[in-house]
Amino acid sequence: MTQTFGRLLQHMRDRWKIWRIVFFVVLGVLVGINVLIHPHHAEFGIDAYPGFWGLFGLVSGLAMVIIMKKIIQPLIARKEDYYER
Repeated sequence: MTQTFGRLLQHMRDRWKIWRIVFFVVLGVLVGINVLIHPHHAEFGIDAYPGFWGLFGLVSGLAMVIIMKKIIQPLIARKEDYYER
């Protein structure tokens, strides 16, 4: 079971360009469907626009990465020779 899962992950890692294209196509289809199917009762005024939640997720994800890299990582990082002393 573990070897099969490992082979699957290796197969996916070797073909990362294909997977990236597949994920972007799926994302585009979902945003396209959001243009055709409008939410019936938007909670806020801005979330009635097509593609809002996709854009919101992208911006939130990027903000988390930037905050973790620029603010949190320097606070918790150790010096390069910390464990060799």
